[in-house]
Amino acid sequence: MTPSLTTSPHVTISGAGPAGLLTAIHLSNLGIPTTLFERSPQPDPWSSKSYTIVLGEKGKSSLQAADPQCLDAVMDAGAERKFVHLFDGGTGETKSMSKAVPGLGITRPLLVESLERIAREKGNIQFRLGVGVEDVETMAVNDDETHLLIHLEDGTTHETNHLIGADGKWSNVRRSFPELRSQSRMITCPSFGIHLDCPFLPSGWKPDGMYVIQPIHKEECQFYILASPRPKEEGLSISMVANNETVTKFPWLAPPEDIKEGDYGKGGWEDEYSALPKGAQTESSTLAENLEKLFREEVPAFYELLESQKEVVFGSARINRRVSWLKLIPGEKNEENAYTTRDGRVTLIGDAAHAMTPSMGEGCNTAMESGVKLVQCVVEVMKEKGEVEECSAESLKEAFLRYGVRRPKEVVSVQEMSAERNMIKKKQ
Repeated sequence: MTPSLTTSPHVTISGAGPAGLLTAIHLSNLGIPTTLFERSPQPDPWSSKSYTIVLGEKGKSSLQAADPQCLDAVMDAGAERKFVHLFDGGTGETKSMSKAVPGLGITRPLLVESLERIAREKGNIQFRLGVGVEDVETMAVNDDETHLLIHLEDGTTHETNHLIGADGKWSNVRRSFPELRSQSRMITCPSFGIHLDCPFLPSGWKPDGMYVIQPIHKEECQFYILASPRPKEEGLSISMVANNETVTKFPWLAPPEDIKEGDYGKGGWEDEYSALPKGAQTESSTLAENLEKLFREEVPAFYELLESQKEVVFGSARINRRVSWLKLIPGEKNEENAYTTRDGRVTLIGDAAHAMTPSMGEGCNTAMESGVKLVQCVVEVMKEKGEVEECSAESLKEAFLRYGVRRPKEVVSVQEMSAERNMIKKKQ
């Protein structure tokens, strides 16, 4: 039966990452059924996408607000991050700095697995894994009513009355609606990262914080390295942060060309995170060999720690695309920017709404917080209308609209600060 705005709502969520899963769990606890569509058939194995996330108070409070089980499960899967360790790449000397507020370190796959396990225990959350949302259109049911027709990547369709786009920076949900697509544009920054995977934790290193590694000639080289111990498993996630000046010195590090506007989203997250140049060849050596030589010369103390498995470490190298973020463009006729369509049927959370640079580590924290803020708007409207046991579709519509106007005002400043810090780090 076609969903109706006069009946109890059913929410479809595009994207079963941390934000999408947490939102589904939170809605489930209000008795609102959801269907989750996710392109990946299962949580991603370790890959260049599987960076280590550090959840701060914002992320942890969002987990608690959605369902206390979520925070318990993630705390059990992750590891507390109390320090930032400054490691001299030349001498190996380490200085440890205490964090004012300890974070919770966890890999993205572990976070997804933890939340998915809880979501599957709910009786009103359906999963459609292995198929993503390709396009969405609004269809007329009769003279007074419309519904959303979702076109899926496997050629089938799905009907719904409310849709949440949690499908990332290259969101197909956002692209499907001109009013959402036209109010933002992708901003590319000069910096980019080279990702490496180390299958072990170096001797003497502790899992209680991130290691920041500076090269011997840092002003000349213009890069630094972040090494994050992976919780609950041996190994390191290594990110070499570089910029255009780095490429001037080391041309073989040049990242792949930026994606053209019309191609955004066609490869999903792979557009950004699987950017190994074909062959990765220079005239005489591979990317792995060049990186090994650079590490041996500029961060010899760190290289010595990796040397026992250098083939694995440097062979895993991937050059990611330049960092980008989603900037809101002021609306015409003094209209407010909103993450929700004017009819209150479609809204965006996470990177689909407010992708930001990684310089502050706030992307995942803010994404999950957006899901919680959306559901808080649902609770507010239900209370105002005296809906104790069941949320009406009309209330859900009002909540989507309320969230859509409120949330940009809370998030834009975080995006801009993150982008600014990204530029400051480049200059340093």
